[in-house]
Amino acid sequence: MVDSHEAKRIETTNHERQTLAASRGWGFSPDAPELLERWPLKPFTEIGDKRLVFGVVSGNAGGIAFTAFDYHRRPKVTNWQKHGKTTMSIDTILIDTVWVVSLPGALPRFQVFDNAEPNFDETGTVPPQTADPKVNRSYLLVETDPAVATQMLTPQVTAVMKQFKLHNWAVSGAELLCVKHPIFGRVKPEELTTKVSELGQLIAALPPHLWQQGTQQSAQPQPAQPAPPQPYQQPPQYQQPQPYQPQYPPQPQYPGYPQPQPQYGYPQPGHPQQYPPQPGYPQQPYPQQPYPGQPYPAQPPQPYGQPGYPPPGYR
Repeated sequence: MVDSHEAKRIETTNHERQTLAASRGWGFSPDAPELLERWPLKPFTEIGDKRLVFGVVSGNAGGIAFTAFDYHRRPKVTNWQKHGKTTMSIDTILIDTVWVVSLPGALPRFQVFDNAEPNFDETGTVPPQTADPKVNRSYLLVETDPAVATQMLTPQVTAVMKQFKLHNWAVSGAELLCVKHPIFGRVKPEELTTKVSELGQLIAALPPHLWQQGTQQSAQPQPAQPAPPQPYQQPPQYQQPQPYQPQYPPQPQYPGYPQPQPQYGYPQPGHPQQYPPQPGYPQQPYPQQPYPGQPYPAQPPQPYGQPGYPPPGYR
């Protein structure tokens, strides 16, 4: 939560910038919490709570797409004690105005700020190593390759920085960020447009060969990302096995004649079972059996000495 004085400042800033955005056809939002974690750069990586983004204006000025907003945070609380008891607590509130402009292409990672900046922690920073000793004494680099900074901070670039007091700026991919801490008062609406024009001149002064380096860095293969989780699928349902159905070969068809029906089971009394011919085996004649009450047919006598007579074993 913010106190009444801070709340009044936020309300006034939002009203002024909403009026400016409406007159220029720009977008406006009173707050944007999604911007708090978007850039791994100072001042967003500094310690503090009560972090807010408010007064967000986005549009196009002079052919440059931009977004401007105020960043609110509390880096520390000072407690005044008397006789071992806290008698007063004073919050330190910092509000920085941030401009984000789109670049025509990606550039190598870069961040520089004035070493006299009271709002930025100097932990993990190194000075530049340019040919200008004054530049090396006046600025600090944040997570920046000194060789890249030497190419970035040319005399043309540092001249634009000094002319427009662009002392705290950074490059993240295809975006350039500039931070200003207003010591007295607030950043007025008309300064939002003016600063975008000044950043355009800074972009024009950057060495052309750095754009190619930034493109090569962005084209490097990225580590493989884990495969997204697959949607849950129902396991297959159990299927009850079906009883076995024997398959019989088709029977020959004879037009105009009744088709024989296969007989199965045991033969009826007096009706010998007839078996269909099997392929590969000769057809064996079966003796005709008489019906019940019918005598067997007489067999003609076999003369002696003929084949089959007398029967084997006869003496």
